[in-house]
Amino acid sequence: MIDIYVKELLRGTAALFLHPLSYLFIVLAFVIGVKRVKRERKEFKVKVHPVIDNLLQSFFPGLLVGLLFSVVLFAAGVVVPMGMIALIGVMYALLALTMKTRFLNPAYAIGLATVAAFIVPQDAATGVTLLDEWMRDIRNTPIDTLAILMALLVLQEGVLIVWKGASRTSPRLFKGKRGQFVGAHEATRLWLVPQFLLIPGGELPVGHSWPYIGLQAVSYSIMLVPFAIGFRQLNTHSLPKEAIKATGKQVISLGVLLAIITAVGFLTNLPLLAVVAIIGGTVGRELITMINSQRDDNGRPFFTRRNNGLVVLGVVPSTPASKMGIAVGEIVIKANGKSLKNERDFYTALQINAAYCKLEVLDHKGEVRFVQRSLYENEHHELGLLFVHELVQKRSSEVS
Repeated sequence: MIDIYVKELLRGTAALFLHPLSYLFIVLAFVIGVKRVKRERKEFKVKVHPVIDNLLQSFFPGLLVGLLFSVVLFAAGVVVPMGMIALIGVMYALLALTMKTRFLNPAYAIGLATVAAFIVPQDAATGVTLLDEWMRDIRNTPIDTLAILMALLVLQEGVLIVWKGASRTSPRLFKGKRGQFVGAHEATRLWLVPQFLLIPGGELPVGHSWPYIGLQAVSYSIMLVPFAIGFRQLNTHSLPKEAIKATGKQVISLGVLLAIITAVGFLTNLPLLAVVAIIGGTVGRELITMINSQRDDNGRPFFTRRNNGLVVLGVVPSTPASKMGIAVGEIVIKANGKSLKNERDFYTALQINAAYCKLEVLDHKGEVRFVQRSLYENEHHELGLLFVHELVQKRSSEVS
């Protein structure tokens, strides 16, 4: 028996590398990184994070969380037929055409797949054997299966947002409501979260009370199916870590609520509750985005130019500033003993002593601290600090 499970696990894992969506998601994560670097160079004349950073920040955390939650799906005996897996994949591909990262999300892909499943005619036939089999799969997929799958994927999104959403965000520059440029931080992620799912057909025998959720079949196989979780959030009114973690907690709460509704519906044999969970998951996820976006638009900008001191909008990794422990959101009051009112004052003060730098910094708690460091010829000549400044070049329209 053990050798059958091992064989199915190995075969199912190999399916991840044969699935075209796996490569589509990886390419999209790379494209996101390229666009981010181009924008950073345009706005700050420097690359803040490398292109590969998006892949690293997206692939490994998503893989870990996806595999951990797959244990829950497997233990729950969630069975998803191939036709429904293909339909969800088609929905992901259509959502990718919007060029909006946040729409590459299971809350939208599964929601659209559910709508499509309801409108597939019962007697539809194409004459193509594979397509006809898939359409039968789509019509026969229990609504509970889609609801629990969405709930667990929404939970995974919330966990990833709290864990990695605020990691290495990208600084931005925008023109504020008063015509002055203000700073912001953008988090854009596309996590690949593969899930081990049970598929009808294969070598795994059926137990007396397992699978619990899904189609009844003679046997099952295991497949590692790629899912993507797209996330984008722009923060202008607060530090990115605070706002993004708050969003993550909201998404976790939504996932828990969906799981409870689905479980109650399954235990009480009320499929309507599963429908409510799926609609609530899609609408709820969009509401979270809209509410947070509206709150950010109406909030007072945090990264602005001030009369005394310079607010740190960004810190380039592996530069003197990062080694000095300066954090985003802190305020540089003095440089080499000189008070600062603008960015020009800062760079002028640095020239007082080209081999040594001493900064007076106001931290997040409102306490003043001093940081100092020797500077070397091969190090970044501007310390690696990014501040809010005017953009002379005309900015092109952004597609996120």
